[in-house]
Amino acid sequence: MTAQKTSAQMTSTVRVLVVEDHPVTRAGIRASLDKHPGLTVVGEADSQAMACRVLDVELVHVVLVDLRLGHEQGMDLIEHLARVRPQTRVLVLSQASPGEVLAALKAGAHGYVSKSATTAELTTAVLAVIEGPVLPPELAARLVGEFQHRSSLTSREREVLGCLARGYDNREIAEELGVALRTVNRHLENIREKLGSRRRSELIRLAREWDWNASA
Repeated sequence: MTAQKTSAQMTSTVRVLVVEDHPVTRAGIRASLDKHPGLTVVGEADSQAMACRVLDVELVHVVLVDLRLGHEQGMDLIEHLARVRPQTRVLVLSQASPGEVLAALKAGAHGYVSKSATTAELTTAVLAVIEGPVLPPELAARLVGEFQHRSSLTSREREVLGCLARGYDNREIAEELGVALRTVNRHLENIREKLGSRRRSELIRLAREWDWNASA
């Protein structure tokens, strides 16, 4: 069966909506994309409400969205588009941690490009996201590596990480899980071995990124 083509694949120009709350940044993105003959920016927005107004009146193939929109979160827009406009491709343009990128992909985004990307890299990403997922190789490798690390942990080790994410010390973790302190210490040793001898501060950062409280 032949896959149905998107409207962007059937036309010569990819139509882009830029969702970014900083006017200077928006102007720079627009200027960069408009240089390419195969791209046209059909709208700009600094909030979810404004983005939805543009989408109501314009044909948009790719929504380029920052994860931080002033007092709003770009994740809310990503989830909204996944529900009501699943045919629209969403490309995150932001400075984000691997955990944030993974969360955005789970919410419905189709790719990620860093704000430190060059004009050529940004243009390539916007064109490529029409065809499939877009992730920088180094980020894709890191996400795969972290997923493999996560998969190697036992359910109890995940619970220990969840307690770390909440700021518990070892004794508090033992009380929370109803185990001996030496058992917590052993779990932490196993976790460090599996994750590569990481410091406690690094374990806490990973635990918060991975959000074990929600997934354990």
